[in-house]
Parts: sequence; structure tokens; C-alpha cells
Amino acid sequence: MSVYQAVPALRREDIAPELVCEVYELGSRRRTPAAVKELTSRQVAIGRMMSTGAKDAAIARELGLSLRTVRAEISALIAGLGARSRFQAGCLLVRRFG
Repeated sequence: MSVYQAVPALRREDIAPELVCEVYELGSRRRTPAAVKELTSRQVAIGRMMSTGAKDAAIARELGLSLRTVRAEISALIAGLGARSRFQAGCLLVRRFG
């Protein structure tokens, strides 16, 4: 049962991202953290938007980038953080940069 099924009165938007990340980490099998690579300012900006739930196309429009560039930066961000998924990358980014 997910936390969202257990608490039907709350919406995902009502829960702090840090709490969602904690619940996710408790339920996932973590691999040994990779050495975090240095992230570019563009990757951090894209990651922050991504962690709020913004879609790739919206990020591209907002930053004036092509969709292909945004997707490449997201892939580099996920690899740079040593994450397994887009969601985990967002969690790690929130923890690292607040």
C-alpha cells in the first residue's frame, strides 16, 4: 500500500517534497551511492523544475531550450547524481541544493 492510498484525504501536492522523498527512500532498495559529479547550473535549474513535477516540454518552453536538450540534460542529471530514476534524482537534488 502506498502512502497515497493510506491517506486518501491528502493530495500529493499537499505533502512536502522532502517527506515524499523520505517515504520513497524507505520503500526502495538503495544501491551504493555513486560519487556525485559536478552538476552544471543548467542541470540544477532543470532539476529544480523537474522536482516540482514540470513536464519536459514545459521546462523547455520556460528555459528557451529544445525538448531534445532538456531530455539530454535530465539524463545527464540522473547519471550525475547516481540516481536510478527521474523521481530519485529529484529527491537527491532537493536534499543537495534545498
